Amino acid sequence: MSDSAEPIHARLAELAGPQDSDQVVVDLGCGAGPTLRAVSRIAPQASLVGIDRSAESLRQVHAALAGHKGATATIVADLRDRLPCFDESVDVVVSYNTIECLPNPQEMLAEVARVLRPGGRAVIAHVDFDSMVIAGADADLDRRVCHAFADDAQSWMDHADGRIGRKLGLLLARSPLDLVGVEPLLAWSTAFTGHAKDRVDQVRKALLSAARHGRGAVAPEEIEAWYTSVCDADQLGGFFFSELAFIAVAEKARSGRIGHGAGLYRGQRPTPGRVGSMPHFPTAA
Repeated sequence: MSDSAEPIHARLAELAGPQDSDQVVVDLGCGAGPTLRAVSRIAPQASLVGIDRSAESLRQVHAALAGHKGATATIVADLRDRLPCFDESVDVVVSYNTIECLPNPQEMLAEVARVLRPGGRAVIAHVDFDSMVIAGADADLDRRVCHAFADDAQSWMDHADGRIGRKLGLLLARSPLDLVGVEPLLAWSTAFTGHAKDRVDQVRKALLSAARHGRGAVAPEEIEAWYTSVCDADQLGGFFFSELAFIAVAEKARSGRIGHGAGLYRGQRPTPGRVGSMPHFPTAA
């Protein structure tokens, strides 16, 4: 889950930093588009492309970018497959809270390297859910709830790794890209509102669903007791929430080409307002 109130989206946009109006920025696993909206604010002429396997999320992206001055496109695609982009057709790839869901993240990073132009940049970020702190419950129950959430592969996920954030640097260092650096970003709150409440509610919902489907490490009554204690802590002024995200930046070397081709989609640049499913296709010759 990712909401537009998270400060990380502005930082991702800043690190993506498209310099020219004709640059193409692709968001892998874009969800409803909060990162693309942040990019739009600092690069209103850039070409923005959102890729996600949820058509409903992409409809939200289309609406959110309706006022963007540059070209926009949304593509329904499965990130476990070959990316629906030609070789060396993209200037910037961003992705937030997505790579954890893939059984083989190195395959996605190899695809990112393929589609980036020489000198292109990848900005890959993920919350390290095993770092999450939520004050309120007794220590044992709190640990079990937070760790169960970090390890849970929710129904829409193919894979889960609650410690993926701290691994991003190594993953990119082992990819065809050149690692530039990794930075942490801490989100925290002493108020049970906004992103903090959204995350706590997400933990509760996900673990109750896991329990109903027989994969839960925490019983439903314990989950509800935990949630009640968090609400009580807020009433008493003792609520605290934090989670640590890691942002890894890598670039494609300017010398040496992975492939060749022109244009993002079969030789075409994205057109304003384009929405729909794009087929997977072989590398342009």
